[in-house]
Amino acid sequence: MKLNRITWGLLTALLMMAISWLGFVNYIPNPTNTQLLVYGCYAISIWFLLFYNRKDSQSFKDFFQIGFRHFILVTLLMALFTYIFIQLHPNLVQESVNQLKTSLKDSNNRTPAEIEKDVKLFIEGYPTAMVSRTIFGYLVTGSLVTAISSFLLTLQKK
Repeated sequence: MKLNRITWGLLTALLMMAISWLGFVNYIPNPTNTQLLVYGCYAISIWFLLFYNRKDSQSFKDFFQIGFRHFILVTLLMALFTYIFIQLHPNLVQESVNQLKTSLKDSNNRTPAEIEKDVKLFIEGYPTAMVSRTIFGYLVTGSLVTAISSFLLTLQKK
């Protein structure tokens, strides 16, 4: 069975976005479970793509190239989703700001002017930090799953 790789990447990203959205609207009550489901979906999609696109005497490099293209596409789509999601929900930034203010006030080692300066910098950098975290997490996970799956599939004899 030959899967269209771009379609598979788009479907994977859409499913991951749907799981994230369901977690946000509390259909999945625990945020950790939401993240585990998203990363599990991501890992399974990479493995299935490699498994169903295997051919006789395929090398590690060939498997990794297929997986690489897939996880790059999914990572880019999820980074875009993260940025748009943050822009559409400014209340998330405000909740994080409130937590930051509380923790800075509780530490008792900053003046009110320093706290306000830190909060302002936090607000300005929040979207960049969240998108960067998303990109890094998905790239690391995608490369590990692709490498391990590619290695195991090269060992497998048809």
